Amino acid sequence: MSAPLPWHLTGDGFVWLFHFARDFVEHNGGLTDWQRASLKDTLGAMMLVDYRETNVGPYRELLFIPGRFELGGRRRFSISKIYVSTEASVRGGIENWGIPKELATFARDRLDDGSEVFSVIRDDRTIFSSRLAPFGPRFPISSSLVPLTVAQERRGDLLITRSTAKGSARLCRIRDLRVDAAYFPDVTHVGPVVVLAVSDFRMIFPAPQVVRGYFEPGREAPTGSLHQLTAE
Repeated sequence: MSAPLPWHLTGDGFVWLFHFARDFVEHNGGLTDWQRASLKDTLGAMMLVDYRETNVGPYRELLFIPGRFELGGRRRFSISKIYVSTEASVRGGIENWGIPKELATFARDRLDDGSEVFSVIRDDRTIFSSRLAPFGPRFPISSSLVPLTVAQERRGDLLITRSTAKGSARLCRIRDLRVDAAYFPDVTHVGPVVVLAVSDFRMIFPAPQVVRGYFEPGREAPTGSLHQLTAE
């Protein structure tokens, strides 16, 4: 059984914001069939997060958001690939929000020059590594500026989760980035719009809005606004 909702999380991490080429997302974004059918734009992100406190204890996370998808009459972000460092986070992500979490091992090392190296290991292979160097002044950041609503599928249902977060951020330079394309979308040759180092954030991940049977085979996808659909 997963920890009760909502989840309260604190920590820090790094956020890459992208405007992908559609061809890249369609061929490399790890899309499911429903994501491929409902993809509307390719304003996406990659996140590398170190959660210090959560309802299931500390864990680390690497995730990919390929763009926005037309669901329930609105465009919503959706996660297509995600790794986390604990089994409790895997279970909670899948059962609570339909987030397709997979287990991996994470390493984080701080270097003498102030930069950091994050590595993600799966099947005894380093599938992701990056050296990151924050710079410049801090500035406030919150979900009122960058909406954190995600849409996911769980056993034929549509789950819409509207999380909230606030913290501070700095700009960040990427000194090195390596990705194993067999495990994660290879963004090494995709220029980000911006990369942020986010610190001291506090996030609330609530219970999702659930639209029963939204993805059931043979059902015509609803086109009205979400509040007009059957949900709980």
